[in-house]
Amino acid sequence: MFGFGDKRYIGIDVGTSSVKIIELKVSGNKPVLTNYAWIPIDTSIEEKDIKSSYFELALPEHIKRMIKESRISSREAIFSIPAFGGLITLIEFPSIEKNELDQAIAFEARKYIPMSLDDVILSWEVVKKNSSKRMIVKKNSLHDHDQEAENNQDNGDKMEVLLVAAPKKKVAKYEKLAKDANLKIKSIEIESFSLVRSLIGNDQGNFVIVDIGSRVCNIILVEKGIIKVNRNMDAGGRDITKIIARSMNVDNERAEKLKNAENNFLSEESHIKFPVIDLILGEVSRVIKTYYKDSKEDLLDGVILSGGTAGFSGLVEYFSKTLNIRTIIGNPLGRVEYDKRLESRINELGNRFSISIGLALSGFDESTKK
Repeated sequence: MFGFGDKRYIGIDVGTSSVKIIELKVSGNKPVLTNYAWIPIDTSIEEKDIKSSYFELALPEHIKRMIKESRISSREAIFSIPAFGGLITLIEFPSIEKNELDQAIAFEARKYIPMSLDDVILSWEVVKKNSSKRMIVKKNSLHDHDQEAENNQDNGDKMEVLLVAAPKKKVAKYEKLAKDANLKIKSIEIESFSLVRSLIGNDQGNFVIVDIGSRVCNIILVEKGIIKVNRNMDAGGRDITKIIARSMNVDNERAEKLKNAENNFLSEESHIKFPVIDLILGEVSRVIKTYYKDSKEDLLDGVILSGGTAGFSGLVEYFSKTLNIRTIIGNPLGRVEYDKRLESRINELGNRFSISIGLALSGFDESTKK
């Protein structure tokens, strides 16, 4: 296909404390990092209750400036919706025919979605229980997808349906943001899927991703590439910064710098306690124990830390020791090629871009399947 090697995609992650943009190009059937941009969001926005006007007026201008100054050439963007802005849940059904499934899902969805179904956009994945094979069923799915789902359902089996929902108003908000930023929106997805794509990819193991953002922590249990549990909680790096500031009698700006330095505040010698980290660990432990119940612990291959706080000195060791599970910092660039001369800078920022990289990779994955 002529021009295939020049195809580029940008992933845009609008977080609570910053905006991250990644541009990838397709070259020789491989994703290559061509550009990235990052800009902090003024933390006073939320306090002054002007977040809505910022999103509508200032944010499009910031994105246009980021794209211009970083010389990003693509105008086809993929946006993420925060995990707390949507719904991801598993529902179990007996094995039924495709023509009955749409109606059954719509009926069950009412039990999980606290608003009229007319006000949300629904999609779902059907996973054959105890099988690693994934089957996609969507309202506008092609005939061959439908046939695949029907052909892989054995009589008497049960199906697990991964239900995904997002408010139409929120989706429209991102569509307007793209338009105001002079971008063509390719798709929008809940950030949990972007994290799985960049941090796990095609790995068939079982993992828990703990994405610790500035304000929200997203906990995702993934089995063979499929999201089984998704929880988010109001706890994050901002809380850690405040504890350091209070304990050391410094302002938040200085505390943030100390947090990102090599200081191990989690060592046994440190006098500072971080209840927010223990709160996150407690929720991770509950997710694991609730899902696996009496199963052996070795079914879980590890915990993957992500987000700006993943590099907090001593955090990996603290998670490993407390959970007694191997814990690592995720590598969102594991599938991406880039100029090795930028390695030190990319390693410093890489984990903050897990969502935006996952978004851009979705465009790459789609293009390589054509």
